[in-house]
Parts: sequence; C-alpha cells; structure tokens
Amino acid sequence: MPKDPYLVAIDFGSNSIKLAVAKDSLDEQDKIQILALVERSSSGVRRGIVTNMSEATEALIDIINQAESIIGLPIRRAIVGINGLGVTFTNSEGLVIVSRQDNEISETDVDRVIQDSLTKAFGINNNEIIHVIPKSFTVDNQQGIRYPVGMVGSKLEAKTLVVSVETSYLRNFTKVFNQASIDISNQFFSPLASSDFILTNRQKKAGTVLVDIGYSSTSYIVWENEEIFASGIIPIGSDHITADLAVGLQTTMEMAEEIKKQHLDLSNEAKKNEEVEVFNPDLQINENFKLDEISDYARARAEEIFLYLNKELRKVGKNSQLPGGAVLIGGGASLKGVDDVAKDVLKLPIFKYIFDRKMITFVPDYNNDPSFINSIALAAYTLYHSEESNYNNKMNRAGNQPRSSNSGESGGGFFSKLKGLLPWS
Repeated sequence: MPKDPYLVAIDFGSNSIKLAVAKDSLDEQDKIQILALVERSSSGVRRGIVTNMSEATEALIDIINQAESIIGLPIRRAIVGINGLGVTFTNSEGLVIVSRQDNEISETDVDRVIQDSLTKAFGINNNEIIHVIPKSFTVDNQQGIRYPVGMVGSKLEAKTLVVSVETSYLRNFTKVFNQASIDISNQFFSPLASSDFILTNRQKKAGTVLVDIGYSSTSYIVWENEEIFASGIIPIGSDHITADLAVGLQTTMEMAEEIKKQHLDLSNEAKKNEEVEVFNPDLQINENFKLDEISDYARARAEEIFLYLNKELRKVGKNSQLPGGAVLIGGGASLKGVDDVAKDVLKLPIFKYIFDRKMITFVPDYNNDPSFINSIALAAYTLYHSEESNYNNKMNRAGNQPRSSNSGESGGGFFSKLKGLLPWS
C-alpha cells in the first residue's frame, strides 16, 4: 500500500471520538502541522471497552467520512490511542551476566536483560504488550544508569514498566477498525504519548504527574529524573460528576451535562443563593438551579478523583512530593475551577495545558480545547518516535512473542529499535 502524505490519529473515547490529521513530516521549523480536527459523539464504547460492535463501527465510519471530506483524500490507516480500564501496568526486573570476555556491555546484553524482565513480568500472560519501557539499568553496584552500552561490568540489571492490554479488549477494537476498512498502523498508551509531547525535559526531570480526566476514567503518568516513575488508571471520570448532578438536582443526565458545561464552577467562588435558568427540552419549561448547590454536588466527586490519585501517589512515596506539579488534560480539565480542586487535594502546583505554538501549527481554527490533546499527541509521538513505531509494529506482528525466553537471544536488532522507546532518548 503506498505511503500517505499525512498521519491520522484517533482517540476513541467513551463519550466522543477525536480525530486529528497531521502532515507526515515536520516542517522546516520542526513544527507539527495539524490539517484537520474532527469530533463526533461515541457509540458502543464504555470505559474504553467495546460494548456494541455495530454501533462503534458506525461511529468510526462516520468520523472517517467527515475527515475525508475535509482533507479530500481517502483514509486507509490510523494510529490509535489505547486507554481505559483494560490497560495493565506491570513493573518488572531483569538480570543477566554480561556475555563478552572483556565485560563490555553490548546491545545484545541489553536485549537479553529486557527479555528477562519480560519473562518475569507477572500477571500478563493473557495480555497483549503495547509498550516495554526501560526505567533504569544497574551495572554491578552502579544504579540509575540510563544507557549501559559500552560500560564495563559483570552483571547487568534492568527495571522496566510493561504496559499491556487485555487481549479481548484489543481484538474487539481491531475488529471495529477492520469492519470500517481502516488499518491500525500503530497503537500507543495515550497518556504516554501525551506526557512525552506535553511535558518539558525540566518537568520530566523534576517530577511531574500528567492527569488525563476522561469521560469514564482518569489516567495518570508520573515522570521523575526523565524516567516514567509510575502510571495507572482511576475508574472515575467527568461522567460521574454529571451523574451526581442529575441525582442531586433531580434532573435528567442531558440537563445535568448542560449545567455542568455551562454553569458549573468548582472553585469556592459560587455565590450563595444565586440561581441560573436552564431550559428543559423534555418538559418545555425553564427550570431554576442554585449555583452553590451545583458546585457542592459536583465538587464532592471532583475531589474524589484527586483523593484517589493522591492515594496512588502515596503508594509510591510521591504525594505532595512532585516539584513539577500536576498537568491536567482531557475533557474534564476544561471544567471551571477543577484546578482549584486539584490544588486543594494534591497540595501541588497545578497547570492546565495549552499547546505551545512554537511546536505545532494548526491549519483549522483551534481554541485550545484540552479534549483534543490525546489525538494530537498521538500524531506528534509518531513523528518524534519513528523507531518506537517500528518496534511496536514488530510487537504487534509477533503478538506476545517477546515474553518467550528464547525470542530475543539472537541479539542485534531488539535494542536498536527499543532505543526509540527510552524516555530519555
């Protein structure tokens, strides 16, 4: 199949599908060029898992048709973001004896130690591996080594983070794309792509958590010393805020969603007894709601998201211990005052991300909507990490073959492709 002059990246969420079209190369200023941004409501997906194959396929075909009408070219393949409760994170360790007589560490040794960590990764036998991220290496007693090739030692150890996804989860999504006649050229864990693109080297070094507040779940990824320190998924998202508003205000989910988008203020500035009037299309009447009640019902759930995150950070000793603070993205990051809630709970500096126009050019009008960040970052990640793309394609073709203790012993190629995956590369 001939190479297309553009990249298509798709963030298939539970509430909406976001699609970004970018040129397949950086411009002369090394900027990413976004040609189109398309969004439509999602169907057949809940918490990142396909629940209705035909509805999900129909939604995908529709957004592909919209994008094709904008760029005037057929779309045959796409990069897909993986997220949601089907994703698993496994920390593992590998250990090998250096093979050369002079004890100089080669790429083959790094291949072997990565393979050993995969063999020892616990609890992912039925999962598909989408990323293997070396966090650090140890040569004899020297810890915290980023790139051990060329060093001298008798024993090489590696700490890795294995990101995997349930096989049924991935196969069902693959089937949706197949039915829509779209090839999946690659898939990445969305927060990995977003954090790599969004966070500066200084933030990655100091210690920063990127928080993606989605519709039905919230993902986070922690960087420190330019390494991925921790990652996970919280089963609470902005839709839970909508549900609490519907119950508390005794209204429909549709009305609650409208109130959340137009009138919610999660800061402590909601005026007592002040009311807003909202038209109810079902009853064909206007209804009045108190702003402070709206805030109270929603804030409790928003606090729960960050309390849960704080609990996860405490497990790894990083609660209130990240000088780079927290960067909020996703649809939930657009809620007014959500940064105030995060600051109160996490006790960290809080930032809402806005794209750096020195890195990216938008052909369409774009209002910095944070919900498009994942799809744009997927395209950016592909452009900046082409070697990793090649590695992931190799993994996809081989299934879980890298878990076999014999799959990488021949040496020579595994690490050269893996280098594009290193967080510090």
